[in-house]
Amino acid sequence: MGLSLKNIGEKLHSSLKKLKKEKQPPVEPAESVKAPKLSEEAYSLLQKLYEELGPRAAATPESRSAARRIGEIFGAFADEVTITSGRIIPHLYRYMLFSVMFSSFLIFIFTVVGLPIISIAVALLCILSVISELQMKTNPLRRFFPTGEAANVHGVIDPEGPVEHTVVLSAHHDTAAESKTEKEGLLSKLSIQTGAAGFVFIVILSVIELVVETVSGKIPGLGLPHWSMVLLLLLALAFILVSIYAVIASEGAHTRGAGDNLSGVAVIATLCRYFSARRKEGKGLSTTRLVFVSFDGEECGAAGSAVWYHDNSHILINPVNINFDGLYNEEDLAFLSSDGNGFVPLSASLASRCSLLSIEMGYGIQTGKLGLLGGSTDAASAAAAGIDATTLTSMAKNRETPAHTEEDTPDKVSQEALSMAMSVAIKLINEIDSKDEEEEVAPSILDSGRKYRLSRY
Repeated sequence: MGLSLKNIGEKLHSSLKKLKKEKQPPVEPAESVKAPKLSEEAYSLLQKLYEELGPRAAATPESRSAARRIGEIFGAFADEVTITSGRIIPHLYRYMLFSVMFSSFLIFIFTVVGLPIISIAVALLCILSVISELQMKTNPLRRFFPTGEAANVHGVIDPEGPVEHTVVLSAHHDTAAESKTEKEGLLSKLSIQTGAAGFVFIVILSVIELVVETVSGKIPGLGLPHWSMVLLLLLALAFILVSIYAVIASEGAHTRGAGDNLSGVAVIATLCRYFSARRKEGKGLSTTRLVFVSFDGEECGAAGSAVWYHDNSHILINPVNINFDGLYNEEDLAFLSSDGNGFVPLSASLASRCSLLSIEMGYGIQTGKLGLLGGSTDAASAAAAGIDATTLTSMAKNRETPAHTEEDTPDKVSQEALSMAMSVAIKLINEIDSKDEEEEVAPSILDSGRKYRLSRY
């Protein structure tokens, strides 16, 4: 005897109702692509490089030697390895600080003698010079600063098919001058930020004096302002000079930089070996070229990476950049969506995409932004070259790290941070290489909007 349509409908409804009542299996986090094992390799390499390489100031024989050593590591796995050189300004920030000091002195002099309009012109030139340097590295004063030869090194692993995408995995091998943190009292509170605040104040005083002289009909003409204005100008100038002097005087010998940034170098070198091994197993990427690059000159305004992106644009097809810098601990890791001391926007969508991948793997890495004068990384150079870029760092949450100190040793670097960095990178690369690439993640969904400052500044 056959079933009626009514009976069939009732049975289907009953079956669906029963399925809904059944307990659903818990959602498992996405696979972390065995990066915990890779992190042991990366940490071992970090320790080895730390023992082999000493302090590495930018554009010195030591930094060039480090580039050659990293090139040897790339050479065991990459299709080709290239070491390139370029002229950079090793002490760029110091010269810029001296320029600000000199400009502040001129502003003071011209305002005191009754020519505030010239003071304002000097201030505008100084501000434009600094911004042009931080944003585009086109500071007109560059021609007066002495240069040195930097060495960048990169390795390339090509896909099995035609190249449709490029992922640049970057770090830097130069190290910073030690920042002496044992200052006490007032000097411990002085920084680039306080010097900038003093500069803004002296410019405001000049504008006020210009308004006063205009209203009183003293322009044009020479003459001393009111004694209270002279006193305020003098105090502002002293504050600027003392702040900048405190920054410059705090620099000591160069560090050996385990976390900043042999941690990043170890990550990209280990990823180079990983993707080389995958290709030998017949599981290579289909259409995505990988470029592993270690820059010189990050500690002096990301100068080396600016040269590299200018000279190597021909190998970058639809590129994105993940930069690794200062991977000390997993709790403070963040993907940056702004750089260049707050003047250079990075890719908020890429930072959010990486953050989302980390959430799927159970890591929960946040996104963040570098605030005004909050520091800079090599991702700024990629962004200036029109490339979607982000930096993964644990130095951006306003907490103390060993960066720029003699305490920057391998034991300060967490293997879990290295594991998380490589897991997200591998997942992103595989996603980019797949034909079913996900839609771009809206940055507003994941970006916390928090403003950070690199802990070393």
